[in-house]
Amino acid sequence: MNKIHTKIRQNFGLFGGLSIIFGIIATMLFYKTGIGLNSFLFTATMILILVIISKKLKITVTKGTYLCFLGAILLGLSNVLTSNEYLQFLNSIGILLLLDYSLNRLFSTKKSLSFIENLKKIFKLPFKALSSIGMLFVDGNRFIKDKKLIKNERLRNIFIGCLIAIPLMLIIIALLSSADIVFARLTLSLFEWLLYRDFYLIILMILLATLFCYSLLCAASKDNEASPEDKTKANSTIGITVSTLLLFVYLLFCGIQILYLFSGGLFSLPAEYTYAEYARAGFFELLTVTCLNIVFILACENIFNENKWLNAIMTAITGCTYIMIASATYRMCLYIGAYQLTFLRLLVLLFLLIDALLLLGVIISIYKKKFPLFEYSVVVISLCYILFSYSKPDYYIARCFIANVQELQEEDLEFLTRQLSYDAAPVVAPLLEGPYEYNSQSIIGRYYKKAADKSYSWDIREYNNSNQRAIKLMKQHSSFN
Repeated sequence: MNKIHTKIRQNFGLFGGLSIIFGIIATMLFYKTGIGLNSFLFTATMILILVIISKKLKITVTKGTYLCFLGAILLGLSNVLTSNEYLQFLNSIGILLLLDYSLNRLFSTKKSLSFIENLKKIFKLPFKALSSIGMLFVDGNRFIKDKKLIKNERLRNIFIGCLIAIPLMLIIIALLSSADIVFARLTLSLFEWLLYRDFYLIILMILLATLFCYSLLCAASKDNEASPEDKTKANSTIGITVSTLLLFVYLLFCGIQILYLFSGGLFSLPAEYTYAEYARAGFFELLTVTCLNIVFILACENIFNENKWLNAIMTAITGCTYIMIASATYRMCLYIGAYQLTFLRLLVLLFLLIDALLLLGVIISIYKKKFPLFEYSVVVISLCYILFSYSKPDYYIARCFIANVQELQEEDLEFLTRQLSYDAAPVVAPLLEGPYEYNSQSIIGRYYKKAADKSYSWDIREYNNSNQRAIKLMKQHSSFN
């Protein structure tokens, strides 16, 4: 077993204590509240605890790990600056992935990992954490026993039994309540009487967050010794055959793209298609193929013996994939030109940019075996997404929408005020002062009230700069007074 893993479990007083502190802080930040300043503070807390743990375990925090920390901090700050709920959700996912990768970097005994090994570790960590849930109770019991915090062994065992039984009882009661309506009403009345205060919910949140922290530490440090790699690879002739057949199909497809799409109609489309419809018809399929090509090239690199002909065919497939990415981008631009810009369409364009940059790293790794492909991928994805997250996409969506609509209808104002976040307020708020034939007061009132309700909240944990800026901007316009 890993020495670091053993040290964590044997020093439960320190690492269990840090986990409890994490649980208390997480509960204080997120109990009955939304996303805002608390997201940034939560991220900073997690990073601070990881740095403290690294120092206690005498683990060197590398520059790469600090960059991951910086990326997570920037995403947490982005949650304070934007009111777009989709961005906030994606930011939160990004924070967890970066911290997941950071944990693996900190505790891995093998510092140079392949792309596939890094990917496996990231996806395995949550499942390893689930399998490590019981360690908090086992190590806690040993700590209490060794320190004689509860001297009576029977009382200690009863206490541990209660801790284990509570989550099991909740699951069983929920199942039995579904099975019998009389039992359900009885247990509901009992729980309403017992849980009329929030004290129990707070305790449960602290317990779950503590469990989350300690389980992750145990999981990340467990079984991380370098495993012997099987260097045997398949004959490259198989890869050459498969890739040659695929290349033939790709060349035919790319030729059609050049003749029909990029040429602007050198050859006519089928009569039932407009260019926007043609662009939309195969976009997502094309996007899927570009992703599969990246996976295929990585698979060939890892499965088959190195061969100059295989490398040449992979390079040709890469060139075809770039044409497909260009085709997908052009199709999406045509579609946006016909049907306006939305958050999802902007996100797709971002994905295509990342796709193209990742493909560049993949082709470099074919010719330069020591190229750090996974680290390159993390940097590319993080940098592109962070820039996108800070760009306030709703603002540009609103600007684009207004510039392309000659006369705003009621449904247009509904789109601007309901489907876009307050990141777009600098464009939308002045627009609402205009005269309209229909009654726009309800739209204006709702737009103001939603921002006011959030801005006037006394809960500092939910502070959001975008909402505050929006309400301040609205007060400058007569429509909202």
